[in-house]
Amino acid sequence: MKFNKYAVLAAALVSTAAMADSGTITFAADSSSGTYNKMLGEIINVCPDINVQVAKDVHGGAPGNLEALVNNKVNAAFMHSDVFLANSMSDPTYAKFKTLVALYPEPIHIIALRDSKTGVSGWKGMLGSKADFNSLGDLAGYKVGAAGGGVYTARILTGQGQGNFEVVEYASGDALVAGLNKGEVAAAIFVGAAPLPILDKVDKSKFKLIPVGENIAGRVSTVYRPVKISGYVGLQTTPVSTLAPLAVIMTRTYNTDEKKQMQAQFRACFNQHLGNLKDDASPNWQAVEDNDHGTLNNWLDLPVATGAKRK
Repeated sequence: MKFNKYAVLAAALVSTAAMADSGTITFAADSSSGTYNKMLGEIINVCPDINVQVAKDVHGGAPGNLEALVNNKVNAAFMHSDVFLANSMSDPTYAKFKTLVALYPEPIHIIALRDSKTGVSGWKGMLGSKADFNSLGDLAGYKVGAAGGGVYTARILTGQGQGNFEVVEYASGDALVAGLNKGEVAAAIFVGAAPLPILDKVDKSKFKLIPVGENIAGRVSTVYRPVKISGYVGLQTTPVSTLAPLAVIMTRTYNTDEKKQMQAQFRACFNQHLGNLKDDASPNWQAVEDNDHGTLNNWLDLPVATGAKRK
């Protein structure tokens, strides 16, 4: 498939300040890696009869996309599922938001310094010993950094997962790597489809990928799916066991038949052309399962889609 994501998206961009009409489905698809925008562009490419527009003034990755959806600036939003879960647990109004499409696992990447700058606690620490972190469970009592949607992931792992580490929020992934390098945190959590561009840039001789560990994984098994990370030459020698939220497209429940048909047409076209996307588009499509309803237990029931015409 020949595909120019920039040309497709440039033609589809719309300001959220001027919400699209009821026949258009408007998306928030911001992400630090650009993955969400790229995949939406590929969907647009195989579904030319669906009137899709992309909100251009949404920022902040998954949390920013969710905020745009909650504030009714867009009809649908890309995010990883635990960002939605973390926000919905304390707010019953989130029940009106539903899963429109489930996509692919976004692995949790945990990196630590090979030569830690963090001392161990207790009497060993008094002797100047350095801590050695070989799984997330080893980080209990230490500071762990995260940025963007990864902050929500870290909070779930230390709370429900009983990781018992302190979450330190950073403004960006680059700032997080710098903080880990300085010893401000003992480890850093990133979430996204492998390979993550930011991990391709780090000095592989200084860092290592560490697994989540069975105990923490068991406590959050209803939130995440088990996966293995590979392909980071220098950061690992064997596949690393970790967990993954799903990338999902969230939407809201609507009252009018026109809005419901808009959602149904998008989902029907997505399902019809998933094979084409797996064959010809980004590698992440290989991990999208047919008819996957996700992990949030909030699948949106829709009417049978009727024909759609692009304006």
